[in-house]
Amino acid sequence: MIVKAIELRDKENLQKIKKAPGYYKWWANRAELDVILNELNVKFDDIKSSIETQSDKFCIYIGIAVKESIRDRLNWHINDTHTETRVKYGTLSTLRQSIASIVAHNQYDKKTTDDFIDKLEVEYFFNEQPIKSANAKNELTGIEKALLQEYLRILNIRDNNHPYAKEIKKELKRLRKISKNTIRDQANFSAGKV
Repeated sequence: MIVKAIELRDKENLQKIKKAPGYYKWWANRAELDVILNELNVKFDDIKSSIETQSDKFCIYIGIAVKESIRDRLNWHINDTHTETRVKYGTLSTLRQSIASIVAHNQYDKKTTDDFIDKLEVEYFFNEQPIKSANAKNELTGIEKALLQEYLRILNIRDNNHPYAKEIKKELKRLRKISKNTIRDQANFSAGKV
């Protein structure tokens, strides 16, 4: 099922998603894809045949939910409290870290990150195995690896071995490192330590 991310900010809509493991795909319109590509120094024409498309949307990220339900995983991506502590200790979702780094150049900027996420759509698929089960982990890990090999997933870092991914991941990691240190660097600058 595909749903607009902004609709899942409403807890009632989120509660309609059953508690089961599964996998999910994040979809962007061309305008949002272009924002991502520009920041990652990637030309659309160079990668357009490598990206999964569906109804003028482009799949930019995939993930799995094994230790928790799809509902809980999507809630984490969409409705995370996105506090300084969560950024500092790395408990902010990987997707949010990347989006914040790309659109705000600052992982602490919750509003800009939320505004961008609200323009995306997410498609999710259930797995009938129990949450936290070895069978769910094996099945979903296999699906994730196959999806990462089949198409370029611009915002996936771990296990993303697509031929175009190497330079993209390198730039994304660089942006993430810089944007995670934004508040510390600003505080040091204000204190005259830079």
